[in-house]
Formats: sequence, structure tokens, C-alpha cells
Amino acid sequence: MKNIGYILLFFISMCFMSCEREYMPPPLTEPQYKGKAANITIKQLKDRYATLTAPTLIEEELIFKGIVTGNDESGNIYKQIYVQDETAAINIGVEQNAVYGKFQVGQEVFVNLKDLYILKYGGELQIGLSTTNANRISWLDFQEKVQLNSWPNPANAIPKVIELNKLTDDMVNQLVEVKDIRFSNGGKNPFSSKDATTNEEIKNKDGNVMIVRTSNYSNFSQDMLPLGNGGLVGILGRFNGTWQLLLRTSRDIKSFDGQEPEGNKPVSGSFFKETFGKGTYPSGNRPKVADFNDFDMKAPVKYTEELGSADVRSVSGDNGAHVWLPANKESNLKITGINTRDKGDVTLNFQLTANLFDATAAANLNQIQVKVNGKLMNIPSKEVSNAAGDNNKWYTISIPNIEQSNNVTIEFISKSDLNKVGFRLDNIELIGGAAGQEVIIVKGDKKR
Repeated sequence: MKNIGYILLFFISMCFMSCEREYMPPPLTEPQYKGKAANITIKQLKDRYATLTAPTLIEEELIFKGIVTGNDESGNIYKQIYVQDETAAINIGVEQNAVYGKFQVGQEVFVNLKDLYILKYGGELQIGLSTTNANRISWLDFQEKVQLNSWPNPANAIPKVIELNKLTDDMVNQLVEVKDIRFSNGGKNPFSSKDATTNEEIKNKDGNVMIVRTSNYSNFSQDMLPLGNGGLVGILGRFNGTWQLLLRTSRDIKSFDGQEPEGNKPVSGSFFKETFGKGTYPSGNRPKVADFNDFDMKAPVKYTEELGSADVRSVSGDNGAHVWLPANKESNLKITGINTRDKGDVTLNFQLTANLFDATAAANLNQIQVKVNGKLMNIPSKEVSNAAGDNNKWYTISIPNIEQSNNVTIEFISKSDLNKVGFRLDNIELIGGAAGQEVIIVKGDKKR
């Protein structure tokens, strides 16, 4: 029986080793750091190299002490750890999987930076080796440079409570907590798609927003985003100026109430429409966009046309005012401050007509380009001509699936090399609750 027990124990051990072959158990004796004392803080280190533009070898023996606050336990953090002290935080790249077995959250470490590199990725400083894959330090060197001191204590890693509209440089890579927030797609989307790292938006009661970034390799990537109000803990990152929160494990998701406020339910129907008023603006009285005061939509919506080419006008027989985009000139009507949040599936409608006075005149409606939050929209070809009776005939263009945001920018762009006839733009409208569809161009019998 004893032999059978040994055999069973052997097979259980082998199975465990097979399934967890990358896991590194913590040391059996309490680690004690016996190297040189720390001589720099993380903030002092980051201040010293704040202006570097290329990976820089650290030749001086600089040593800092800190606490591990983030590792690769869930797979959402990949081949790096985050370390912070009382002044700041930084991440360190390592060419190894499953480092969480040895470098647990709450573990105190001493980091000797001599012969390592400090570099910037996405505009933020990190520690690594510039001569290796993705600047990662080999596992052998990493263990020599990042040494443990004492047993890990999760109580050492206390998140800093932050507000989304009060973020400062010293918070980059720190362990933080945000409270009283909700996911914009809570109860609708998983944390990540199955084939790519995904950004999902959170917002607080004041409408401030932040990205939560989740890898499709994390073990909670397919969990549904929680519904309602709650809190999150994670590493606060910044990439090329954009703040983002990186959850370490699913345990960083805190107490969401599952409730959707009445005011957040999608609104159906038209919620934005700009007709440029009912004034008459004949020749000699055609204000530039910057001088026009009769917009239908008021603050925080703002209208600009920085090139000074477009004006507001009306013509004999026409029904109301519109914006004139002149031929052979650059013009760009920009509308900012539009809130499309919680409006359901949003569709942008607007009307265009081409000035086709000459008998041989012809144009294409897609010669007026449209951008939404900087993204060029797809407008299919629609040829119009004087010969076909299209002179000053209005057409409605519909663009579905407009971005959900509390500050949408819509731009109507006329380029001198495309617009050779002049176009009139009117009736810019956003409709909520419209089902997603292909871009449609519809011939309009009336302008309004």
C-alpha cells in the first residue's frame, strides 16, 4: 500500500508539473536582500531621464526600493512587472512567463539599474534592455537585478483613490482605484474581443471618461463587462498622452450594482438638427461662419471654419439658409461639442446640392468629405450633372453607426482639387435609435 501511495503521489506531482510547468513556486526560506542600500527614488530616476529621446544605458550603480504592484497573474499584463515606492512607479520588462509565482503583489524588491536601459514607450519611461526583443531583460539577469526582500505582503500594495478629471504625471504606472464609475457597454460587451486587445470606456457621474484596456489573452477577457455603478482597481497607464486603466485580475472589479439609471437608456429620434435658421442672406449679406449667430444648436456646440472660405447664404427660390462651400477653395466646416452618448445607434443625416449651372457641369457628392472624431467616413459615389437635371437638387446622405461619445466632432471638408463646382450644405441631423445600415444617398424632393 505504501508503494502504491508513492506511485500515486508521483503521478499527481507529474500532472501538476505538466499543467503548471511555467509556475515558479516562492522560495522556501524568507528572502533577505543583502546588497547595497537604495540610493535613488523612482521619482528621482524619472526626473533625471525625463527628457531622453533614445534608449539610454545606465552606467551608474543606481538602486531603488519598491513594492511589486502588478504582475502577469491573469495574463492581462505581459512579460513585465510594475514597481512603485512612495514617490512614483515604473514598469520593468522581463523575457519570461508566469513571473507572478516569484514576484507577487506586495513583494518588496531592490532594483539595481546598472547596465540596464531606461527608455520610453508610448511616451512613458520604463526599464529594460534596448538590445533585446521588446526591450525585455533576460530571466537570469532579471533575477540578479531585481532582488526580493522578505515575504510578500499584499497589504503593502494599497491603491491610490483617484478622480478621472484629476490625473497628474506622478500617477503614471501607479496602482489606483476609481469609484462610482460605470462601463459604457456594461452588460453588453465582454472585456475583450477574442482576437485583439480591446479598449472599453468607463465614465463617472460627471461624464469624465477613461479607457480600460484588456488583452484577449487574459483569463477574464470573455467575462461580461459589469452593469451599473461600481469601482475598479488597476495600474494607471498612459500611452501617447491617453490615460488607460489595466486590471491585474478579475479581483480588481469591485461591487457593481447591476442597475442601469433611467437617464442612461437610449433615446430614440432626432436629438440634433442644424438648419442655419430662417434668415435671408442674398448677395452682399452673406456672413462667414465665424460671424454667423443664428445657429439652431447652442453651447456647448460650437461651429468653426478656420479657412474663412465658407459662408452662410440663401438664393432666390430656395427654402432657407445653408452653408456655401465654394469651388476651387479649401474649406472645412467643423462642429464640436455634440453629445451622442446614450442615444442608441446614431445616424448622421445631411443634405447636399451641387451648383451645376453650366450645361456641361458635373460633380460627385462624395467630393465633399466627412470626418467624425477625425475618422474619414465612407460616402459612396453619386454622380450628378446638369444634363441629368441635378442643378441645385438636394440629396440626403445618411451615415450610420456614429461614435458614442460625449464630445463628437463632425467635419465637412471641401478640397480645392475635388470641389470644382461649389456645393451647398444644409439640414445636418443626428438621429438616435436608428438600426445600423449601409450608407444611403436619397434623392430629396424638398429641402426641409
